[in-house]
Amino acid sequence: MTDVLIIGAGPAGLSSGYYLQRTGIAYEIVDRADHIGSTWAHLYPSLRLNTASFVSHMPGQRIPLRYGLLPTGKQYYAYLRDWSRRHPLNLRLSVEVRRVAPEHGGWSVETDQGSAHYRAVILATGRYSKPFIPAIPGMDTFAGDLLHAHDFTSAAHFVGKRILVVGSGPSGADIAVALTEVSPSNILFSIRSDMVIARRNPYGLNDTIWKILLRPFAPRVRKWLSDHINFQSYPGVDRLGLPLAPNRDDRKGTSVPVRGIEFVRAIRDGSIKAVRGLAALQGKCVLLDDGSLHEVDAVILATGYRPALDYLDTDYETDSQGWPLLEAQPHTPSTTVRGHPGLFLVGRCYRGLGALYNIRREAHLAAQEIGQYLKAPRKTHQPQEA
Repeated sequence: MTDVLIIGAGPAGLSSGYYLQRTGIAYEIVDRADHIGSTWAHLYPSLRLNTASFVSHMPGQRIPLRYGLLPTGKQYYAYLRDWSRRHPLNLRLSVEVRRVAPEHGGWSVETDQGSAHYRAVILATGRYSKPFIPAIPGMDTFAGDLLHAHDFTSAAHFVGKRILVVGSGPSGADIAVALTEVSPSNILFSIRSDMVIARRNPYGLNDTIWKILLRPFAPRVRKWLSDHINFQSYPGVDRLGLPLAPNRDDRKGTSVPVRGIEFVRAIRDGSIKAVRGLAALQGKCVLLDDGSLHEVDAVILATGYRPALDYLDTDYETDSQGWPLLEAQPHTPSTTVRGHPGLFLVGRCYRGLGALYNIRREAHLAAQEIGQYLKAPRKTHQPQEA
């Protein structure tokens, strides 16, 4: 009998299978795509990891040194495929999970290929598999192209077009810079509230390296030093006319920092024009918060993602972003979903040394918790009400 179902064959699901296999626990991994790491397989060429390769690897195999400190998304996907070949796992692809619900002390799972019962389930559908598209007045009748950053694979599709990029985080800035190569001076960059611009390598070192070097300091001192170093910006950025959030220890920005000089240069030379937030779409025009109207050929929404957990048929508490809350106590981390024994979440944490680093830690912890859970006497599961 298979004890554990892992939903998702990205880095989180594969890492979970790796550790469960090493502990001798019967498991299987399913994914709706017909290939592993489907999110990583369809990335725009200029995307790079924002965490160093030496902390972003899968368990049991380092990322090749030839990929450099910050590999591209395509390089990481090639590495992931190679890792999968070297670490065969119990994997079934092209399986759509439709419902997961508590039943008889375990979990009932319905897929497009049938139903089964598992003692435990790991939710590993990732942070970037469900694009968030906000409701924008006029979007149903917009005459141009409207797509999410998730579906942006190449700037070559937008040669000579007038484009509005919505979203002032790293993905939006990366895409806007990439578009300047095929349509310079035709790129509008929508900033609704503010943005943070910081150096990619403050004082010559990557953000990841600074975080490791600052670990020995007390938390309060470490935070002050980290903010002072890692949110250091470029001279003259405050004169570009951008709505910048305060950097360093008093920063209150709503966006993840945009790192690197490329975006700054594109603003300076006019290749990208910063504009106000998007209010509505009208025919082939965009109406902005300041009342201005601009004709465009395409709108690209770099508006983030939401948890891909629509199949989960039970009440559970969530944080502000819709992620299930965990049973973690101070100094006692956990991957168990609060109030739901046998239900585990891997791939949620983004802080510290980054999502890919935390995936290994969470997958290892989940395997340990599942081992303990399977040894415990079985109880009829009574989920708590949210």
